Amino acid sequence: MKRFWLIGIAALAAVGLLAGCGAHSSVPAAGESASVAVPQFSAKKGLLLPDTTRRALGLKMAEVTERKIASAVEVSLRVYQVAGGVGLASGMVAPEQGKRLQERQAVEMRVGDRAVTGKVVRVSDELQKATGLSEVLVDIPDAGEGLPVGAFVQAWVPRESSESGVTIPRAALLGCSEGQFVYTVSGEHLVRTTVKVGASNKDWVEITDGLYAGDQVVAQPVMSLWLTELAAIKGGQACCAEPPKGK
Repeated sequence: MKRFWLIGIAALAAVGLLAGCGAHSSVPAAGESASVAVPQFSAKKGLLLPDTTRRALGLKMAEVTERKIASAVEVSLRVYQVAGGVGLASGMVAPEQGKRLQERQAVEMRVGDRAVTGKVVRVSDELQKATGLSEVLVDIPDAGEGLPVGAFVQAWVPRESSESGVTIPRAALLGCSEGQFVYTVSGEHLVRTTVKVGASNKDWVEITDGLYAGDQVVAQPVMSLWLTELAAIKGGQACCAEPPKGK
């Protein structure tokens, strides 16, 4: 977590330099974005970026589409018991993802250089009221020495998809402590929109609520865009020339 925030602070500083200090390139006046000098945020309209900031961030858009995806529910597991080479682990997933899992369903993971297959023991909603998430309990029959108690392992539950669903590029999804979001295009503004996520693979994420096919979303870079929004909300002071008085 500490490493994440250090990266975030560094990225915020970089975004501040791009967004608040100005990139010196001439752009033909076009639309509302050309009339603003720094990123601006409105609770009603969303984030408005100058053309120079859009180019500096390398903003790319994508259309929300319907498609069938060979998918998997991804979950980070923590081993809480190992006995006789058999491990038990638990992880948290969104309730919509939890509904797609069934007991005895195969769970794929890698332990060091070994491919290990476990199975879903149970999906519980007991913690949903407190956490907003469902708990997945997984049995790992060949834990071995590579999975001691307390170890974390990334796992995937393969899911066959027989129907098309609303999908976005994986890079367009922003996950943070507040939930999962995408930036939708609304005229000249970009609106951070709450979404509910279904299955996913390395390229695509299924959206079960919050978007419609044909919507436009920001494909990248959503983390830089979020940091730009935070800077704009705080008054665009990310790259002040002088330190605060008294420091």
